[in-house]
Amino acid sequence: MAGRTGAGPGRWRSVLAVCFGLVLLLVPAGFLAAVPDALARGDAYAAAPACTAGARPDSCTTTVAATVAGTEEKARGRKVDHWLRVTERGDDRARRVHMSGSRLYDVVRAGDRVSLTYWRGEIRTVRFGSATEETDASPADDWRLPLGIGLLVLPIGLGFLGTLWWWRRSYAAAAHAGPWQLGVGFVAGALLGCTGFVAAQVCPSVPGALLVTAFGVPPVAALTGLVAWLTRRRERRAVDTSDIVAVPPAGRRCVRAAVLGDVPYRVDGFDHLVVGDGPPAVTPDPDGRVARRPLPPSLTVRGVRAPRPDDPGHWAGGGTYDTVVIECRDGEATVLLALAREDAPVVLGALRESARAAG
Repeated sequence: MAGRTGAGPGRWRSVLAVCFGLVLLLVPAGFLAAVPDALARGDAYAAAPACTAGARPDSCTTTVAATVAGTEEKARGRKVDHWLRVTERGDDRARRVHMSGSRLYDVVRAGDRVSLTYWRGEIRTVRFGSATEETDASPADDWRLPLGIGLLVLPIGLGFLGTLWWWRRSYAAAAHAGPWQLGVGFVAGALLGCTGFVAAQVCPSVPGALLVTAFGVPPVAALTGLVAWLTRRRERRAVDTSDIVAVPPAGRRCVRAAVLGDVPYRVDGFDHLVVGDGPPAVTPDPDGRVARRPLPPSLTVRGVRAPRPDDPGHWAGGGTYDTVVIECRDGEATVLLALAREDAPVVLGALRESARAAG
């Protein structure tokens, strides 16, 4: 990766990454700072007494009788808004009340009598018999959205900055560093953030949502650690090519392989290699019968290794963990043969047989 050099454009990318991480912390800080005000509004509404003569209208509640004139619903993306149309006693005008859910919407019918609770000039609660539901204007749950967004973005920002710190301090010196390692902290933060967001929407209180989020830390850490450990173990096995030894081909075989390097027998589309039928030859034919281009006898095997990020070209015949590279020299040119690990022994044997026959 370019960022591992730590100079030039990579340094600017690091600065931008740090700025992005700080934004990921400032955004949840702003939302979390809004939670106390939202809780205060909800508490003020819950504690507001019924209005009496001389009471300030913004410090008390007023309950009036009303009749349901009808119901409405409106789809908004995946969400459906539910509305009640009501008329108050002595007023024939129908008012639309946006409900926070569908509990009353599903049970009331036109002509039913309900009670409307006003606070600070807006309808906050609707009661029908023993059933009660808050309206969309009720402050009772105003804390849920800012807390949910804060708990969602905060772990992501911390995971991103932690990953960035590890990248600058340890990634360049890691013996088997891979791009996947840069995503572990971010993914862990995202999992924990999703847990926090869901907890904020379903838990009855802020302490409950924080407690559920805290309980989510150990399983998320264990899961991401397990995935990282399994991937790292597989990656270490892929890097170890000591078990690949040359095996002379017992007969003609055509395997998926690609020649990578600045040589004339490196041709786009020639993604197969024929061995055991004369000199090894590249071909675009999966059966290996036509358009064969033999590899030159000057091709000398230098060793077998795992793919590296800076290897030239690209081969789509296998993934990182089941692909190996046979590194060769042809004069001054470096030539790479990328192929599946299971095919490497017989190709290696064919190349060495070809070199012995030419020598």
